[in-house]
Amino acid sequence: MKKEIYLTAAICLGFFYSHAQLTYTPITNGLNTVMFEGGNSEVEVGDIDNDGDLDIVSIGDHGNPMVNSTESGIMVWKNNGTGTNWSQSQSGSFGYGGCALGDVNNDGKMDIGYSMHHDYATGDFGNQLMEVALGNGTGNSWTPYDDSLATNGEDWGMFGTDFADVNSDGLLDVGANSFGCCAGIHVYQNDGTGHWTQTWGLLGGNSRSEFMFGDFDNDGNSDLAAASELGIIWKNNGAGQFSPMLNGFIPADTVQDYGYVCLAVGDVNNDGAKDVGVVDVFSPVVRVLTYNKSLGQWQSISNGLPVNNTGSVWNIALADMDMDGKSDVLLFEKDSIVIYKGDGAGNWSRAGKIMVAEESYGAVNTGDFDHDGYTDIVYLGSSSIGGTNYLRVYLHTIANPTLAILPNYPQGNECFQPHAVQFVKWSSSVPAGPKATVTIEFSSTGNTGAWTAVATNIQNSGVYQWTTPNVSSTNCYLRFTISNGTSTQTIITSSAFGIGSCATATGVNALTEESSGISIYPNPSPDGMFNVKSSEFNVQSLDVHNILGEKVVSSIINAKTAILNLSGADNGIYFIQLRSGDNIYTRKIMKE
Repeated sequence: MKKEIYLTAAICLGFFYSHAQLTYTPITNGLNTVMFEGGNSEVEVGDIDNDGDLDIVSIGDHGNPMVNSTESGIMVWKNNGTGTNWSQSQSGSFGYGGCALGDVNNDGKMDIGYSMHHDYATGDFGNQLMEVALGNGTGNSWTPYDDSLATNGEDWGMFGTDFADVNSDGLLDVGANSFGCCAGIHVYQNDGTGHWTQTWGLLGGNSRSEFMFGDFDNDGNSDLAAASELGIIWKNNGAGQFSPMLNGFIPADTVQDYGYVCLAVGDVNNDGAKDVGVVDVFSPVVRVLTYNKSLGQWQSISNGLPVNNTGSVWNIALADMDMDGKSDVLLFEKDSIVIYKGDGAGNWSRAGKIMVAEESYGAVNTGDFDHDGYTDIVYLGSSSIGGTNYLRVYLHTIANPTLAILPNYPQGNECFQPHAVQFVKWSSSVPAGPKATVTIEFSSTGNTGAWTAVATNIQNSGVYQWTTPNVSSTNCYLRFTISNGTSTQTIITSSAFGIGSCATATGVNALTEESSGISIYPNPSPDGMFNVKSSEFNVQSLDVHNILGEKVVSSIINAKTAILNLSGADNGIYFIQLRSGDNIYTRKIMKE
C-alpha cells in the first residue's frame, strides 16, 4: 500500500532527521581520471544530465588546457547516484577559471557560464574570457551562446562567475570577477537570443576570484558580492546597475585588502535575506555578517567563530550540514575542514572536524550526492602549498534513510520580484531502491491553498529553476511532494514569503555612457574638482559614495551641468550616481 505523510516543515525537521554524527568518508573513485596542475579553481554542483543526481563541473586550475595536466575545457564528473563513483567527460580546449550552472534559454536543460584565463581556442567555443554555452542534457556537448560577452575591458584573466536574474525579466543574466589586476567586475544582461549587453561594470583593482549573487537587503533584487579592492558588496537597483553597499561591513583597514578575501553567501538567520561569510587569509578576520535593513548597515553575527590569528583559514562555506534547518559554517584550514554549528541567531559552536590530505585548497562546494538528506563536500586541493591539485568528495552517509523532504529555499520571509528567476532548493532522504520524484506547487493565498502546479514529477536533484508568477502577495507558500513509488511525503514551507508587494519597484532605467550623453571630467582629477555635463536631460540629483558605501556628497542639481567638489576628501576611488526621473547613471571616479 502506498503510504502518504503530510507535514509542515517545522514538524519535519525534528521528525525525519536524526542529527547523525558529522563524520565523512573520502571518495576518489572516478575523480582522479584527470591530472590537475595547481592553484585556484571553481567547482559547481548541479544535475547536468537530468538523472536526479548531483554532478560536479569545473573548467579547471592553471593547467587547463593541457599545461602540465590532462585538463581540457569544460569538465563534468557524473554521479553514479550514490556519490561513490564518478564518470568524467571533457569538452573544448580552454580553461582555468570559474563557472556557474543554470538554464539561460529556458529549454529545461542545464547550461553553463564560465570565465577564464586561457581563451586559447581558435573557434567560437573557448575564445572569449567570458562565455555562456548551452547544454543538450547530457553533459557531453555544448553550444556557444555568448555574443558580445567580454567586450568591455576584460583583457586579462576572468574568474569567479555566477547567474542571477538581475532585472527580473525571466532570463538568467551573468556576472564575473577578474583574478588579479585589473579586468574588474562585470554584469551582462541576457536578451534570450544568445546576445548579451553589459548593464554594469568596473575596471581596475586587485581581485581574488570570488563572485556571487544574493539579495542581501531582501528587496527582491539580486545584489552581488565580489572579492575586489574596489569593494565587496554591491546593491542592485533592479535594472542591473549596482552601487556600493558597505556601510558597517568589515572596514578596509581591518583586512589586508578587499581583493584578498574569501566569501560565502547564505541565509544564516532565516530572515529571508542572504548573509555573507568572510575570511581574510592574511589577517585575523573570520566573520559572518547580516544586513540590517532598518539601520541601513551590516552587523557581525560571528559569536563563537575563531579569530584567524595565523592566517590558517583558507576558505569558508555556508551550508546546513546537520539538517536542522539552520546554516552552519565550514572553515577550510590546513589539513582539515572544521564545522561550526549555527543556531540561526548568529551564534556558532564547533561541531566537527574532517581531517583531509590536502593543506592548500583550490576550490570547494557542497551538495547531497547520495540522497541521504545530509550535505556532502567536494574539495579540490593540493597536499602542499603550490603542489598538484586533487579532486575529492567527502561523503556523509547514514544507514537506512527514510523517505523525507525538507524545503531549503524559500524557507519563508523571502521577497521576490514577479516574473523573476529563482532557484527553489530542497533536501531529501530516499531509501535504497527506486529513485524519487518531486512535485512542487504554489499558493499565494496561504498554506491551505488553492495550489497551482510549479513542476510535476521532476527529478529529485534538490534544485528547480522557477520563474515567479505575476502576483502581489505576502502570503505565499510552496508545497513539496516526494514519492518513490511506495511512499509519499508532502511538506509545506513553514513560513510565508512574498512576491510583488514586498519588493522594491523596478522601472529604473540603467543608463550607459552612450545612452546617457553624460560626461564627467577630468577623471582622474588631481584636485578633486569634476565637471558633470549631460547633453540629453537635466540631472535631478547627484550622490557620491566612497568604497565603504558611505555617502560623502548628496545634492539636488536640476540642471544639465554641475561641478562636483571633492577637494576636501581623501584621495581614492568614489562612485557617482546621477538620477533624472526613472533614469540612473553610475560611474567610478578617482581623486588622485
